[in-house]
Amino acid sequence: MRRHYFFIIFFIIGSFSCAKDNKYSGYIDENQVLLESLNEVNGRQHTYNYDFELLEFREKVDYYAPVSFSEAISSIPSVMRDKINLISQSDLPFAVAQQEANIVTSWNAFNKLVFQVQFSYLENVSGYQTNFKDFFIISITQYPEDPFADEQATLAMEENITGYEKLVLEGTHPLYYKAASGRWPRMFDYYKYIADDKLMDKESTGSSQYYTWYNGLIYKIGFNMDVSATDHEALIRKIILGS
Repeated sequence: MRRHYFFIIFFIIGSFSCAKDNKYSGYIDENQVLLESLNEVNGRQHTYNYDFELLEFREKVDYYAPVSFSEAISSIPSVMRDKINLISQSDLPFAVAQQEANIVTSWNAFNKLVFQVQFSYLENVSGYQTNFKDFFIISITQYPEDPFADEQATLAMEENITGYEKLVLEGTHPLYYKAASGRWPRMFDYYKYIADDKLMDKESTGSSQYYTWYNGLIYKIGFNMDVSATDHEALIRKIILGS
């Protein structure tokens, strides 16, 4: 009998130990463990490019309070992390007063967690108020399948967008650029954190912007700065291609 009790106690202790050692225990997607160090907050809407409309609809969107660039990099999957090449503040033609990152997640049809990360370089010291101040904002979202792989589908998509210059990123991958020209430039949306309300909101402002898909990621990059003072296309290629 004592031997019987011993095995029961041993099994219970072992079960607790295994549960403690298994960092993925209780998760639907193993990448959920990366979010444990972040503070979840309320949110209103998510960002995407209004013209291309990819990522417009997402399931169960969760928002997290802003973190440093290094914290954001360590809080996203390695398959995403290893493809991101950030620029330095000295690459930009304005003095960066604030540099923060935002992480937003959602779920796809295959019950997989989808990460979106926004890296913001802001001239405004008071926070996410880009109006009338220079900024450079990089939004990167996981998107496994190339939405521009089908030539006919791409042509149909391009018929509905205007004002974009179609460049070649690499090989057959297109890179779309739209300059902030005219009285009503195309709006670029970005995440802005309202600390008093612990709320991640979405705001929009006129912006020059680039848009592309590459290596499983969609890049949406907007900026307001002296475009004559730097080669912004070279910066975009550095971010996406690493060179």
